[in-house]
Amino acid sequence: MAQHGAGGPAGPPAGLRLVPLEGEERERALGILKESFVGIYRWHAKRTLQHADRVHALLLGEEVVAAALLHRLAPEVGYVYYIFVGKDHRRKGLAGFLLDDALAFFRTEGAQIIYAAAEVDNSPSIALFRSRGFREVAREEPGFREGGLGAWGLRSKMTLVSGEVLLGRRL
Repeated sequence: MAQHGAGGPAGPPAGLRLVPLEGEERERALGILKESFVGIYRWHAKRTLQHADRVHALLLGEEVVAAALLHRLAPEVGYVYYIFVGKDHRRKGLAGFLLDDALAFFRTEGAQIIYAAAEVDNSPSIALFRSRGFREVAREEPGFREGGLGAWGLRSKMTLVSGEVLLGRRL
């Protein structure tokens, strides 16, 4: 996968390849998806795997060890649906690399705002997004077109559920 311009990740961690998964290739990410999510999140992540605009994966040999599901909500708005890493590969910076790659990808595609959501008690995910400049978006905040990060017109496209926090940042 080509680099996504200035400010993007320098390259995948040693021994890994960053590739897009398209069509039926996306099924290759099901194993780590199933070990990463349970309940409604697993169901939604499996569905999103097939319908997201882009799936970026990190491969070790031919094995998918981490993936990011990315989607455009509007021409100027990107959404990081999910980033997930196989249990044997966690705490090695792979999620951070995939988030940096997602930000670079959306930047080169002309997005101005990026959103993500996480369960309110998922402190590792929230910390990762905050480390990259995301902040919590309040429901009453003015919309992104009015200078805020509010996403009132886009929330239904994001499929936010009770107990999740919406995070956003400008590029």
